[in-house]
Amino acid sequence: MTPSATVPARAFERVWGWDLLRGLCALAVASYHLLLWLDLAALHTLGTHGVYLFFALSGASLAYTYGDRLHSARAVAAFLALRWLRLTPLFAVVAALSVVMFSARSGEWVDQLPLRFALNLSYAFGFFDPVTWSLPIGGWSLGIEFGYYLLFPLLALTLRWPWLGWTVLLATAALQAWWIGLTAGAPSGYAVNDVAYHQLPAFGAYFVGGCLIGWWQRQQPSSWPFGVALAVWLALGTLLLAFNPAQPGDQLLGLPGVLLPLACLVAVAVSARARVPAALQPLAGWMGDITYGSYLLHPVLFFSLTWFVLPPLAAGSPWRWLLALAVLVAACLAAMLSERWLESPVRRWGRRWTRDRIGPV
Repeated sequence: MTPSATVPARAFERVWGWDLLRGLCALAVASYHLLLWLDLAALHTLGTHGVYLFFALSGASLAYTYGDRLHSARAVAAFLALRWLRLTPLFAVVAALSVVMFSARSGEWVDQLPLRFALNLSYAFGFFDPVTWSLPIGGWSLGIEFGYYLLFPLLALTLRWPWLGWTVLLATAALQAWWIGLTAGAPSGYAVNDVAYHQLPAFGAYFVGGCLIGWWQRQQPSSWPFGVALAVWLALGTLLLAFNPAQPGDQLLGLPGVLLPLACLVAVAVSARARVPAALQPLAGWMGDITYGSYLLHPVLFFSLTWFVLPPLAAGSPWRWLLALAVLVAACLAAMLSERWLESPVRRWGRRWTRDRIGPV
């Protein structure tokens, strides 16, 4: 079988449906954390599958944008440099703020700090116990994400042959299922195996599945009514709430462990093909822009407030709902500032730097 046909020029248009879904995921994960930390609700499926959707959307976006462009060592080097520059400016700031916050809370510096900074800024911590070694709260997923970036140039080669891409997806799905059974499904329980579960194998099928969706969108772009995407998002939200377990980790096992991953991948696929009305595109762009910042910043904002400014408010006050909303809004506003004054300028500089020193990608 020969590789797929050349990608049409229109394949590089912005996918507004992915921006909307990405923003919804960020709000879902932040809401899950805030409600859990304030002892208001335990919506485990929102947290778990919000992150799963991030991995699927990441794979889809990379395959859509870079799927057939990494055909030289220089292009791969430029791709990895741009990915590092995309993650690191805000990640480094949040890592430093987290160290200050943790040290002030405990009265002593974080242990093994030079090693931790080296592992975090290189994202090498993603290859072993990322939950333990990540400095930012929630930063474990970025270590795993960068591990997939390193694998993506090889994975991109498989996308040209559909049978090979599907074979890789089935293999990673089998590995993921085995890993979840070994950790979350172990007799000792999820709570004991939480750190062991959060490793590269636990998320691979989402990333690979996203890559196949992104490549499919490049090859066969289409335009479906926006109402289809709305219906799918509503159905996904309903499923996540309906299967929310009493015990964390149970959402990964049994029927939820099969149905919810499929629903997440369907949502990513449908979001790519939905025709977002022009009136909603500014909102979609805004939600896409604040996703990364709101994900990283909401823990710093929450714990800096509840540890040092408003501890009684977080300890059982009826104002906890208002605090959760305030932190969520503040995280979105802070993410806007980060995007405008830090992340976007660094991305523009990075594209010029890689083009001039490594080559285009």
